[in-house]
This record gives sequence, C-alpha cells and structure tokens, in this order.
Amino acid sequence: MNINKSSLFWGILLIGGGALALAQQMGYIDQPSEQVWMWIFAFVSLLAFLSYALSGWKHWGWLFPAGVFGGLAVTVALATNNVDSAVVGSPLFFGLLIPFAAAYLTDRSHNWWALIPGGLMLFLVLTTLLVDSAGGEWVGSMFLFLIGLSFLVVYLNNRTRTWALLVAYILGVLSIAPAMASGGGDTAAYYGSVFLFAVALPFFIVYFRSTDNWWAIIPAGVLTVLALIAGFAIAGLIRNENQGGYANAFLMFGLAATFAVVWLRHAKAWAKIVTIVLAALAVASVFFVSYYEMFWPVAVILAGGYLLFTALRPKTA
Repeated sequence: MNINKSSLFWGILLIGGGALALAQQMGYIDQPSEQVWMWIFAFVSLLAFLSYALSGWKHWGWLFPAGVFGGLAVTVALATNNVDSAVVGSPLFFGLLIPFAAAYLTDRSHNWWALIPGGLMLFLVLTTLLVDSAGGEWVGSMFLFLIGLSFLVVYLNNRTRTWALLVAYILGVLSIAPAMASGGGDTAAYYGSVFLFAVALPFFIVYFRSTDNWWAIIPAGVLTVLALIAGFAIAGLIRNENQGGYANAFLMFGLAATFAVVWLRHAKAWAKIVTIVLAALAVASVFFVSYYEMFWPVAVILAGGYLLFTALRPKTA
C-alpha cells in the first residue's frame, strides 16, 4: 500500500493542533506559553526537514513547512528575548526563501520561475534586517535591484528569454533613482542624465555587435549628447544668461560628431552633408551665443532656403 507522506504529515499535524485547541477550550489544559510554542514549531520544522532528507533531497515541497515553522520558532525566540525591531520578521521570510532556492537548484531548467518569488523573499529578509538603519530610499532601490537580478538569472539560465533581460535592465536602471534621491541636494536631479545614458547603452551594444547596425549609433549619440548637456547644466558648467546658447553649440557639435561616424566609418554619402551642416551650425552657435533665442528660427529659415534653392535650380543634363 502506497502512503502519501505529505497527506499523512499534514493530517497528523492538523489533528494534533485541533485536539490541542479543543482541550484548551474545554479547560483541560492552560494556554501554552511562548516557550512551548517555540518548541512545538521547532519540532514540526524538524519533522518536515527529515521528510525532505528521507526523500533523497528531491521533494523540496517539504521545505515549506520546515522553513515556515522554523522561522516561526526563531521569531518566537527573538520576541521572548525582548527583540522589538523589524529583525523579528526576517526568520519567517528566510524560511520561505529556502524552498524556492531549493526548487531552482533541483531543476534549473524547469523551476526557473522560483527565482522571482525567491528574489522577493530575499528582499523581505534584507528589508527587515536593514529597515531600522537604512533609509526608505535605499530599501526601494534594493527592492528594484533584487527583483531585476532575479530576472537576469532567469535570462542567463536560458538565453532565449530575452524578455527577462529587458525586464532586468529596466528594473536595474529604475533602482538607481531612489538611491540617488537619498543623497539630497542636486544628486537626484542627475538621474535624468543617468536615465538617458541607460537608454543609449542598448543602442551602443547593438551598434558594436555588427557593422550592419550602423543606424544604432544615431540614437545612441543623440541620447548621449542630451545626457551630457543635462549633466553639465546641473553641475553649473553651462550657466548664466547664455546657457541656452552654449547648450545649442554643444548639441550641434555632438550631433556633428555622431553623423561624422556614420560618414567616415560607414561611407554614407548623405551623412557627409549632415555632418558639415551641423558643424557649421555649431560654429555659428559659438559666435552668436548671446543671441541663442534667434538660433533655431534662423536655422529653420536657412534649411528651408536651401531646400527651395535645390528645388528651383536648373537641372543639369
């Protein structure tokens, strides 16, 4: 006869717990002390762990009661020793982390999903350990970072899951914001530059992976230039009444350099014209920096005039 050990375990546990509660309600026994509950939880945890061991370390489901009741036993022990901080909750979350870790290590190809709740449990463990000493911003950063790390491991376990890599990257970038906010002052303002660099990075990777992806250098260069301008402005390197003019000049130089790469490295004839025009606009921005409000209207008029000239000029045979 095959016996379902899991059903047997939970059946005995529920009957014992119900009988204990019934005896207490009928006045046969007194309310168990905290010390008694601690040993009961520890005993149940030990039984579940022995069942896991006797299964050949394969039936990781036994680690749920082992971890939960073990965590409860440690929590009661901490409470009885007058530990009143958030640390009291960490053993329970650590007990829930163990089965998810075991599930993943038992079969990484099929149980990759365990990394996500496992990452959440790890965050809760660290939160309860650090919340009394670390600021809320760091807790927020840690949450986003650990969840992102879980998705990164999911991707590394199977490189076809590119969606997991995207989620990991987004969460990793977002995790920087709360940490920067904890710095106070203008530190948080720099996140705009960090975000723009982060968006540019994938385009740089696409560009350097293959010369056929020459187009990727354009959004990468534009975003990088914008990130630098934002950073310089926050740092005060671009300031006073001529700030907009200097920003225009830097923007034009950066865009000219970007299209120069397309022209010189990838031999795109049209990029040569764009590079020359942008370089000329950059030089003009430097000379007329005090009149930067007029820069874009004049630039648009000149561009329109050039197009009109090319449209009306006689066509050569």
